[in-house]
Amino acid sequence: MPFSPAPSCPTTLASRTGRAMPVLAVLAALALGGCSWFGGGGGTKTGGTTLYPCPAVGVLNETDHVTLLSGSGADLTDVVARAEIGKVVSKCEYDIDESTITVDLAFDGIAEIGPAAQSRELTLNTFVAVTRRYSAFDKKQVYEVPVVFEPGQRQVRFVKTVDGTVLPYGGQADGSIYQILVGFQLTPEQLEYNRRVSYNPIR
Repeated sequence: MPFSPAPSCPTTLASRTGRAMPVLAVLAALALGGCSWFGGGGGTKTGGTTLYPCPAVGVLNETDHVTLLSGSGADLTDVVARAEIGKVVSKCEYDIDESTITVDLAFDGIAEIGPAAQSRELTLNTFVAVTRRYSAFDKKQVYEVPVVFEPGQRQVRFVKTVDGTVLPYGGQADGSIYQILVGFQLTPEQLEYNRRVSYNPIR
């Protein structure tokens, strides 16, 4: 399954253009601690090491952005809003006694209001999906991200955190067999639009 990779324990967040992004508090909390986010005692082991690798995380291709449209959607004046996902960061912990890996992750993004908007509040549908190596989706959960544009504000940044994703491991199977992918939950029409129309990033 193709995806845009992101490091499990990044120390720098960058935009698509390579310029440094403002580090939002929740992303900073995940990123600055390296792989020592969790303690290592009591039958648990900090993930992110060679012996205890964390699952790879990233944004699923073609779902990193969404365009909400009104009417026929044939013109720029039909755009209600656009949004895109930026970076994904994660931490993981191994429970040796239970043979499980617990993953916490966060991703940020930006939304831009369009000329066809009838409200300054909208809800973005996003997903977090777990895949196993050499197989299809293992599980997937959809999450709503509410966005509010203050008066006079055309763009707003958002952060979504998803804590406590529990994955089994054992034998030769560890965190490296998993990929955790995030993206916008698109309708068939929105996916077709992403494939058909060249996208100009908001950032």
